[in-house]
Amino acid sequence: MFKQVTGFAVVLALAACGGEKAERTITTSDGSTLSVKKGDRAGEAKITATNAEGSATMTTGGAGQWPTAAAGYVPPYPGGVVTASFAGSSKEASGGMVTFTTSDSPDKVVEFYKAQAASAGLGDVSNIDINGAKIFAAKDKATGRSVSIQATVSEGRTSAAVTFGTDKK
Repeated sequence: MFKQVTGFAVVLALAACGGEKAERTITTSDGSTLSVKKGDRAGEAKITATNAEGSATMTTGGAGQWPTAAAGYVPPYPGGVVTASFAGSSKEASGGMVTFTTSDSPDKVVEFYKAQAASAGLGDVSNIDINGAKIFAAKDKATGRSVSIQATVSEGRTSAAVTFGTDKK
């Protein structure tokens, strides 16, 4: 795993160097490969790590993009401004995270995602309020889908992080 993370950093560094090449791949001494390809959308990159045990793919998106891998129960927050996002998958699980800002309160953000989770059949796992920071998590044990939301006020705006995923069975 350490080799993959180290290699991942090397590949990202190579990708950040620019150039016209749409794909960069490196092969490690143990035969594992790490590649970065331009994604389907502007500012998107697809990173794939492959070794003897299988492969995992992660898609990163530039600011302003909601991850295409987000399931229907994790829609973009109305009026939210995406600041970063990524999504990935392996043979065991898939998921991702997106951060955004909004002028709405943390309570309103969390209530929006609570309603989305409830309508998708996810049950509450936790509800936490720590000094105005709101945290909510829900899961559907039958499908393996989960979502968590963290929202807090920072510099006069609400900053939120939504993490979503599905355990493959």
